[in-house]
This record gives sequence, C-alpha cells and structure tokens, in this order.
Amino acid sequence: MSDIRLSPDLDVASLAAAFAGRQRLHIPNILATPCAEAVAGVLEAETRWKTTVAAGGAHFEVPLDGRRAADPARQSWLDETAVDGTSPVPQYIFDTRRLGLERVGLDDGRGDQDAADAVLDWLNSRECLDFLRKLTGDDRIDLCDAQASRYRPGHVLTAHNDTSVGKNRLYGYVLNFSRDWRADWGGNLVFYGRDGHIEHGWVPAFNALNLFVVPTRHAVTQVSSFAARDRLSIVGWVRSHQKVGPQTRDEAGSVAY
Repeated sequence: MSDIRLSPDLDVASLAAAFAGRQRLHIPNILATPCAEAVAGVLEAETRWKTTVAAGGAHFEVPLDGRRAADPARQSWLDETAVDGTSPVPQYIFDTRRLGLERVGLDDGRGDQDAADAVLDWLNSRECLDFLRKLTGDDRIDLCDAQASRYRPGHVLTAHNDTSVGKNRLYGYVLNFSRDWRADWGGNLVFYGRDGHIEHGWVPAFNALNLFVVPTRHAVTQVSSFAARDRLSIVGWVRSHQKVGPQTRDEAGSVAY
C-alpha cells in the first residue's frame, strides 16, 4: 500500500479560515479511509520499535522485540526509567520507528516499504505540500520530516515548545492512528496558556491531523495504566529551507508526539 492520499471531502478554504484564527487545527478524516486503515494496520502489527528516553537525567534508546528490550540486559533500563517530576527540563518516554529510506536497509532487515513508510513520501509530495501551504497561507513550506511513535502505558512527553536551532520548523503535526481512543486513557495533546493553565487539547482521534504553529508550548499527557491499547501516530514538523526567526534549543532535544 503506497498510494497515500487526502480525503476527497476536505473543504480546504474552510479549514484555512479555521486555522488562521488560532494557528492550530484538528482535522478529522484527513486521509482517504483505505489509506488510514492501511497505515494503522502496519503500526498495530509492528514489533521492532525502539524506546527513546530523556527522563530523570537518563538519555538512551533501546531497540525492542515486541514490548521488551531486544537485549535482555537492557530491560532493567526500561523498568527503572522514571520522569523527574520536579525538573523544568522537557522529558519523554515513548517508542519510535524510522520511516522511509531511514529505515529500509538498516537494522530491521527489511528491504521493502510499507504503508507507514509511504506516509513520509506523501508528506513531501506536491499534493500534501500544496495542501499545507493553502491551509496555513505559508509559502515558506518546503518539506516535512516524520517518524512513527507509539505511547504505551506510562509513556509521556512533558511541556516543550518544539524550537530547535537550524531545523527551520514552521509547524508541528500529529497524524493519529489510534482507534476508538478515550480521553481518560491519557495521551492527549494539550496546549498551555501564558498563565500555565491548559487552554486547549485534543484526544488522539483515528485518522485525524493535528497541526500547530512553532513555537507553541504543549505536551502529551501520560498514557494511563488502564489504557486498552497503544497510542499510535506519525509525527514530525513542517519545515522550510529558509532560516526561520530566532530558534532556541530545547534542553531535551528534538521530541515527538
């Protein structure tokens, strides 16, 4: 399955007007249904994730076999990982999977691309880039980067603003592929106001795109111990080849949703 495409039912003019108001937008049913189903199926079946951690002063990445460390000697790293709740530094624990050419032919032993890989190609296609330019009214958009992410119970991404030196990030995005997600399972994308209160948030709804301007202070709330499934998405940033304003480096580096 490599033919990723937008839903034909999108009203781009109306969406652009809505985005202009708050510089963030939730778009349900963003992809044609067969495309969304294909990507979700790939992510649900995937076993070769890596857990990436920047939490409690620890920074590491551990390849997985299913839900356990591929190297049993490193399972204790995962079992003992914890966020330092007193630290102001952005912290995270979640699983990632490379996409496209970054994955094929490397350490996963696969020589073909699947529907999740195809999303990266589609994000950088004329169809998608033109859609994003019309949606945001921003002609600086040149490319998108992407990775798949999986949040399991206990996984979290604390508050940060996505700025990073030299990356020329214009917008952050999340393409959600979690089926029938409930808000009380956590994993919600939340945005903070100047007063520190949550001013807005979205549940990770299946086949929905969440898009927001960089910088915006936001977080992914911790997935609860009783969540019935994993939070699956493809995430990244919409970027420019042009230099984009003053950017500062998050202390925890680049993260994902």
